[in-house]
Amino acid sequence: MTSIGSPSPFFLAGKKAYEVERSLRFNAADSAYLTRNTAAGNRRKFTISVWIKRAKFASQQIFVSTGDDGSNQGGLQFFSGDTLNFFSTIGNTYYQLTTTQVFRDPSAWYHIVAVFDTENSTSGDRIRLYVNGARITAFGTETQPSQNYDSFWNQSGKGISLGIYEPSNSGLPLGGYMAEINFIDGQAYDQSYFGETDALTGQWIPKKYTGSYGTNGFYLNFSDNSA
Repeated sequence: MTSIGSPSPFFLAGKKAYEVERSLRFNAADSAYLTRNTAAGNRRKFTISVWIKRAKFASQQIFVSTGDDGSNQGGLQFFSGDTLNFFSTIGNTYYQLTTTQVFRDPSAWYHIVAVFDTENSTSGDRIRLYVNGARITAFGTETQPSQNYDSFWNQSGKGISLGIYEPSNSGLPLGGYMAEINFIDGQAYDQSYFGETDALTGQWIPKKYTGSYGTNGFYLNFSDNSA
């Protein structure tokens, strides 16, 4: 099942500018997920920002995904050994970043920003990952796409799912909580658009995103109990 988390998962310390009130709980045993179909969007440039807290550990847990099958898909997931993996593949050719850093703290909220930008002229900047305000630069696997490569993401009639493996809407379920989910279609934004360092505590904290979302973009704050 999915359920609204309470109380607030985190607050801004030291000021009252912004407060995250709700999270959504994903129970892995129920293979709970959210999904929506996409229109024709920007397949070369998009940004995912999510705050996530782990409650169950498994070899793979996908929390954002798209795809038709194992050869044509994309995803953002906790991967083998509790690493983080961000990928896109068409025709079984993988472009991906798999971190050497591991994420094993069940008490921590992780802010994860994944950027896909194949229009970037710098080859090492076309897929990027940020966690808790810092860019990750150490990878066990780093396969960057060619310039202007069209990913599987944001194709017309395809789905984007949260908490599950999209090609089958089953398997690799997330066990944990997600909050403040932003999907930005057509823009490549770093972590500063979604978070900031608290001046009093030095802690990385949420910041309200105020930009546009593009064709397939969306924002989920889980404030509506009715649906």
